[in-house]
Amino acid sequence: MSEPQGAPQGAARPIVVLKDVRKEYKVKGRSVPVPALRGVNLTIEEGSMVAVKGPSGSGKTTLLQIIGALDVPTSGSAVVDGMELSELDESMLTEYRAATIGFVFQTYNLLPSLTALQNVELPMEAVGVPRDQRRKRALELMEAVGMTDRVDYKPLKLSGGEAQRVAIARALANEPSIILADEPTGSLDSRTGAAIMELLDTIRKERSTTVIVVTHSRQAAKTCDRTITIKDGVITSEADVQAMEDLETRKDELRKAISASGKIINKLFEAGFDSLDALANASVAELTNVVGSSSKAEKIQRKAKILKELEGDVVE
Repeated sequence: MSEPQGAPQGAARPIVVLKDVRKEYKVKGRSVPVPALRGVNLTIEEGSMVAVKGPSGSGKTTLLQIIGALDVPTSGSAVVDGMELSELDESMLTEYRAATIGFVFQTYNLLPSLTALQNVELPMEAVGVPRDQRRKRALELMEAVGMTDRVDYKPLKLSGGEAQRVAIARALANEPSIILADEPTGSLDSRTGAAIMELLDTIRKERSTTVIVVTHSRQAAKTCDRTITIKDGVITSEADVQAMEDLETRKDELRKAISASGKIINKLFEAGFDSLDALANASVAELTNVVGSSSKAEKIQRKAKILKELEGDVVE
């Protein structure tokens, strides 16, 4: 079994540690259980902001449900904020979900019969916070998310971005250690989605809250410290967001230089031809094996050589 991914030396304390977590579901009419997670090993540090990406059905939401104790692993260990979740009884799990985790959903999940302020108060009411205290804290949270002028609005009168801000305030009601956000920008336009991600980033920095975001959006993932990719229930890659941005910049620069498509550039990078030097020194046969066309290979090599020669002619 491999060690949990993450937790570099000198990092903050681990707040989520998953070891060989597997989850299978029994499906009616099928004799063999359907695997959702296949031995996930993962460490997430306190105060970090992590994006979880992957195709539909890859296990992203199941991963959040395990961390949030909305579901239990079939096998493996899930330790969150120092608690082994498999050792908690139902009443302890209910307390854990209320006190340790704040949930943010794509569809907001606000109660339509309550005002925005009352929706934010609701989680505090569930754990017995006195009315005056919860009203005071709810107003503070509405101010923190920039919604003081909408406290008396009901959800149907709020825009998508406003509703998500209220949902984030509600998620913070009981001062959770972790916010789990499942596609928080999925129903929003790009500008509003960016504002929501910036808000989550600000909150985690100001409150040292750990934020784990499931997203399909590359733009949303850029706000995070790390991006974890899941496919078929397995973590297939993990990258520092800055390193990913640097890689995309290099790809874009090379794509423009040799006038190639993004698809061809990806193939060239995967084969190790990731610079003008590498392309200029490669044989046409080598490039043909990568791009699948000798004429395209010749064109790429020729452009790379011309550009390298032009670089050599620059007078310092």
